[in-house]
Amino acid sequence: MIEQTYQVLGFHRLLEILSTYATCPPGRAFCLALKPSHDLDRIESELNLVSEMRLLLKAEGFASFSGVEDLSPLLERAQVEGAYLEGGECLTVARTVEAAEDVRKRLRRRKLLFPGLSGIAGKLPALDGLAREILRCVSPQGAVKDEASSELRRIRRKKKGLREQVERRLEGFRLSHGLSERDRQSVVSVREGRYVVSLRSDLKSRFGGIVHGYSNSRATCFFEPVEVIADNNRMAELEQDERAEVIRILAGLTREVASRIPDLRFSQFLMARLDSLRARARFAEEFGCVSPLLGAGGGIRLLEARNPLLVAMAMVRRESKCTRVVPVDVRVEGGKRLLIVSGPNRGGKTVTLKTIGLLGLMTQAGLHIPAREGSRLPVFDGILAEIGDDQDLEAGASTFSAHAGHLKYILENAGPHTLVLIDEPGMGTDPDEGAALAMAVLDELMEREAFVAVSTHYNRLKAYGILHERAVNASVFFDEAENRPTFELRYGSPGVSRGLEVARNVGLPEGVLARAAQYLDRDEVRLNHLIEKLNGRLREASRREDEAEEARRRFEAAEAAARQHAIQEEEERARLLESLQAGGEALLADAREELRKTINALKRKESSQSETARTLDRVQEKLKARLGGSAAEYGDDRALSLRPGTRVRLKKLGGEGIVHSLDPERGRAEIMVGNVKVTASLTDLEAAQTGASPQRSGGGGGISWTMRERVPMEVNVIGYRVSDALPLIDRTLDQALVEGERSLRIIHGYGTGRLRGAIRAHLEGVPHVRRVSSADPRYGGDAITVVELT
Repeated sequence: MIEQTYQVLGFHRLLEILSTYATCPPGRAFCLALKPSHDLDRIESELNLVSEMRLLLKAEGFASFSGVEDLSPLLERAQVEGAYLEGGECLTVARTVEAAEDVRKRLRRRKLLFPGLSGIAGKLPALDGLAREILRCVSPQGAVKDEASSELRRIRRKKKGLREQVERRLEGFRLSHGLSERDRQSVVSVREGRYVVSLRSDLKSRFGGIVHGYSNSRATCFFEPVEVIADNNRMAELEQDERAEVIRILAGLTREVASRIPDLRFSQFLMARLDSLRARARFAEEFGCVSPLLGAGGGIRLLEARNPLLVAMAMVRRESKCTRVVPVDVRVEGGKRLLIVSGPNRGGKTVTLKTIGLLGLMTQAGLHIPAREGSRLPVFDGILAEIGDDQDLEAGASTFSAHAGHLKYILENAGPHTLVLIDEPGMGTDPDEGAALAMAVLDELMEREAFVAVSTHYNRLKAYGILHERAVNASVFFDEAENRPTFELRYGSPGVSRGLEVARNVGLPEGVLARAAQYLDRDEVRLNHLIEKLNGRLREASRREDEAEEARRRFEAAEAAARQHAIQEEEERARLLESLQAGGEALLADAREELRKTINALKRKESSQSETARTLDRVQEKLKARLGGSAAEYGDDRALSLRPGTRVRLKKLGGEGIVHSLDPERGRAEIMVGNVKVTASLTDLEAAQTGASPQRSGGGGGISWTMRERVPMEVNVIGYRVSDALPLIDRTLDQALVEGERSLRIIHGYGTGRLRGAIRAHLEGVPHVRRVSSADPRYGGDAITVVELT
């Protein structure tokens, strides 16, 4: 069953794809041999190593392992008594050792950044001495070098001298017999290891020697003159001596290799492991993978998961427009253990199950998965999949028999940490019996705390998912406008199978489909309509929830922007006040200094009183020019404390209005005169006379009020304490009631809002006050309280 699970989920095919990213034969073999582990620590370690390798590839473009070869056959032969490795084979060993040494040095320098990979590389045995010895004796072409031994050097030197001597004698033979002129084809060559001269066959009988063969036309023979026979014999002896010395050298190198076989095997294993990690890192980058979170506590959460086999197919067929792999979200969390996927045929239900299982196998085999950050998977003790038609024709077993046998195996092996995937449980028999069997199997698996994902078209199983508290329904969304499934998974309700729509899409006759519709069970049709209605309402609720969330985000963004704007305005106001204060202080400092000098001069009788007076006038004019008014005006007891909402009189116009806004730096103010807003200089403003002007009594600290014959429409309490303002307002209200007035305007300004709040709180408890409100924003707004009387 385990092997069948690997087969139906495509795990072996995935490993084949992964192996193409390896760069050496041992690395490819390592990739193909990967198996899922059940050890949490080991899985986390492998995933972390892949993450390190991804970072290393991005940071430094880590070199490939193309120089590493599979040494197993060579090492097996090296152990055989009397056997030896040829020069090229020894060179293969040396290159593999060199590649390992290069990796060890590279990663040793990056120990802090890549501790896991450096730990693996640090275990590589030190075999550089073996590599140096091999490279000393063997050339890059695989031949044994003269420097391999003094005897080999002596033999080869003697061979060279003898060869030159033979060539000279053969050339003398040609010249002495006039062969170079008479036979232009006469050249020196080697036949069967002996130096010969080629000449026309009709001339061979003229000379003493041995014929070593003929050309294809037999017009030319290869002739060894008697003069060089002894030298050729000696050359053959030297050839044998050289070969014997070469074999002795290679045998010595082979013994060196054999003595380090355990280290060489371990080194090859580590290099294959590192190449496998490199392949996994390249695969992860190519397929957009992430390292999943591990642990059973969070359940299964796969975000935008994609089946890597479908992704690989899409990458191969990029020219096709139908190669986009739709990601799917899989959530079995919060104590849930069962996912029931329903919906139309060809909608991706089976692909969803395979994606869950394959990504689980990938994770436990130490591979990153094609999903989004935040994905989580438990570490399963086993993954059992029953997917597809498995009718055994040879055994005479029906589809249902094979299905029931697989269910039996699942029930025998499923436990609390098992993932079970069943495509169409209960298939192949009567629908009622199949649904009943499926629900009984699911009950048993739930009791064993297994994680289960099933696909179904049975309405009874869909209802089971609604009623079971540990189950969650998900449906493959069907686009009614396009009349096709979208392969997207939606949670909260089951889906409708839509078998007739799918049949229509593949071209079944309309007449057949119409008859099929008449055969449908009415209860089933009504149930499907209810499911569609429920799905529609869920989609609408989801849409409204999304809109509300978007509105909330916009509101929070606007609130943050307003808060930031207010902070900026407050900072600007503080800077303006600081600037004004600094300017005023400088002006006062200059005035004090000038006055000090004038007073000192007067004391020393260096200046007359008239000069002093003129100096005082000059200082006064400077202050007036700076402050925008005469010193007398600013020193008057009636000096105006302006703020928005203050009622003022415009001296030039002769009318009255309410301060709308102030610009102290420019000495200007905006005044609302009726419905018209005018701009005036601060020096052109004076306090308006209200209907109840406070007059301080001459003797004590009390306040007496002289009322005009007719109650005014408004009373100004700006600058008053609450304890002073409230009695004035009460007396004004009493007089208004006596005179029959229906409303009263109380001008209190903005300020801190304390005076306004106290006034309005007080008015709430006053009899005959029908309504209290702020003035029209055009005529003062919150700076004025309007009181309506009964």
